[in-house]
Amino acid sequence: MKLLVIVLAGAAALFGARPAPLLAQDAGGSQLTLQQRIDAAAPEDIIVIDGGVFREPITINKAISLIGRNWPVIDGNGQGDVVTMTADDAVISGFVIRNSSKSISLEPADIKVKDADRVKIRGNRLEDAHFGIHMTDSTESVIEKNDINAGAHTDIERRGHAVYLWQVSYSTLINNTIRHAGDGIHLEYSDHNAIGGNDVSDSRYALHFMTAHANKVVKNNFHDNLTGAVLMFSRDLIIKDNDLSNNRKGATGAGMLIKDDDNIFVEGNRVLRNKYGATIEGSPQTIGATAIFTKNMFALNDVGIAVMSNSPITFVENALVDNIVQVKALGGELATRALSEHAGGVPATGGDAGAPAALPKGALWVSRGRGNYWSDYRGYDANGDGVGDQPYKPRPPFAGRLGRDDTLRLFQFTPAQQAIDAATDMFPIYRYNAVMEDQGPLMSPPEGLTLPHGGGVNIRLLVASVALTALSGAAIVTLSGMRLRGLRRVFAPRGPAPGVAAA
Repeated sequence: MKLLVIVLAGAAALFGARPAPLLAQDAGGSQLTLQQRIDAAAPEDIIVIDGGVFREPITINKAISLIGRNWPVIDGNGQGDVVTMTADDAVISGFVIRNSSKSISLEPADIKVKDADRVKIRGNRLEDAHFGIHMTDSTESVIEKNDINAGAHTDIERRGHAVYLWQVSYSTLINNTIRHAGDGIHLEYSDHNAIGGNDVSDSRYALHFMTAHANKVVKNNFHDNLTGAVLMFSRDLIIKDNDLSNNRKGATGAGMLIKDDDNIFVEGNRVLRNKYGATIEGSPQTIGATAIFTKNMFALNDVGIAVMSNSPITFVENALVDNIVQVKALGGELATRALSEHAGGVPATGGDAGAPAALPKGALWVSRGRGNYWSDYRGYDANGDGVGDQPYKPRPPFAGRLGRDDTLRLFQFTPAQQAIDAATDMFPIYRYNAVMEDQGPLMSPPEGLTLPHGGGVNIRLLVASVALTALSGAAIVTLSGMRLRGLRRVFAPRGPAPGVAAA
């Protein structure tokens, strides 16, 4: 294997005003464009580029390794794809790749891979693109340790995806950092892939599956998106040990949105501070298939989990901590709203969208006598086996009213909320009907499912609530003072009549 080291010309030459592709100079003194150097290489050559800016799109059409040192730049000048890879076993690493076209109909990308297997895209910085990486018809490829900031200056509805895989299999996407994309990672008809250690933020959906089977999603951080993971029409999925937090940009944000999936296993995930922790529809949808949720934490969400009546899930040994509503029966109208921003169209509701919502009758909340931990459970454990002696039935009146009147959010985590919920014990007439029943509620969270110290209170909401309560109190005091002064004037003893001396 030959090693070709390209030493770039000085900065003045690199930033010249000529529109033609910039030239690189090798150790022998000859000048070649970057594409000419690729064309001159033999398969299995390694080309090392040391710094510089190349204003030209390139095509890697042979099994070479193109390696950058000191962050050389490949700039597409806003014209089509920047880097195109069409050869098996090709490698690109260490480059800043930027400025693809923004023409939506052409699906341009900073890196586009076509019909090439075992491609490696590792340690690059991708900027200012429609698609970051667009890969089709590939197998056993690697996308690793890239920083993709696709469309920070583009409206979210016009952004492409940071990583788009179509008919890609047995590939890995690991340890990438993704920001400002349409979907951070989008898979269609792509099976048997591993997605791990990625950080995705400030995008529409962090992860999006459409008919993508037998994929594993492990130890990712999906935060501050519209929705964390949207998993649709897929089967044989493993979703494990991920963090999904603050995905609430919009009225229907969710940590996970699961629709029409079979044999999905969700374990060890931390789902915090979302509009919905998880929304679940039509899963499982096939007789004999499963949708299993175990050892997950759903905490500090507006709704912990929202489930439609066509989703007989298995939900055991999870921890639901300080969600405003722990469990919600997701009606057809709400489900339509929750999925309305998805290009796939209106979801099936399994009946009249206006019908009363109900949880699935086939849902399993207890296994081998153990259910889930609920932070608002007030039962007792007389025999000390760690399981409550009374079933858990969620029906807090404050949360019930909050579902109808969002302005009550100002009183969340205040004495007002506690007073309303405490009144339930004295006046059962004010209770909301329980939407489910856990016959084996756990007295403490399963191991590892506890919030860090101080994680249970939304400080901003608390401060706002205290301020509002203080303002209300001041108003009451003021009004009371005015009324008291008025009463004093009415009932005060009258003085002597004019001209009559007081005794």
